[in-house]
Amino acid sequence: MKALLPALVGGALYAATGIYVVMHGLTAMPELGGMPTELTKMPPRLWNFNSDAITQLVADLKVSREKLTSDEKNLVTLKSQIDAEKAELEKLREELQGMRTEIDERVLEIQGSEVKNLKTLALTYAAMPPPAAVAIFREMDENMVVKILSVMKVERTGPILGEMSKIADKPGEEPMARRAARISDKLRLIKPIKKEVPA
Repeated sequence: MKALLPALVGGALYAATGIYVVMHGLTAMPELGGMPTELTKMPPRLWNFNSDAITQLVADLKVSREKLTSDEKNLVTLKSQIDAEKAELEKLREELQGMRTEIDERVLEIQGSEVKNLKTLALTYAAMPPPAAVAIFREMDENMVVKILSVMKVERTGPILGEMSKIADKPGEEPMARRAARISDKLRLIKPIKKEVPA
């Protein structure tokens, strides 16, 4: 314990002397004239180093930022152009689909399984006088009439279409001459008979 006492007293004196020198030493030393006031008033500078490399780097960063801003504007413009073209393509696609649907409605196709029945019907209507066949065709679905006439011989098809154009129109119904013209157009566009592949 006696050996520890001088060490504690020495440590306390050392600490007190250090604090005194730090607190009063700089202003008390007359040969230094104390610390200059301009140094105590200036805020500390974190970076006080400047070079041509740093100046060039800052200039390059500014140019890169301007280019990036310009590229962003170009991308916005390009996106709006792409959106406009996409809308135009969608509109054209819808128009094309409408045209395809219209063509599909006008162009008929006879399946292989229909051929036998259509030929039987064609023989039946070909054996009738044209006014009787027209009276039945008037009540029948137009596409079915086209299919029957397409497998009928031309010598029988002509008189039936001729009779259709002469028949009197019913009130509120489409004129038969117009229907005969549309049937003739569909006969021209009908697709060849497709044979069904056996399963």
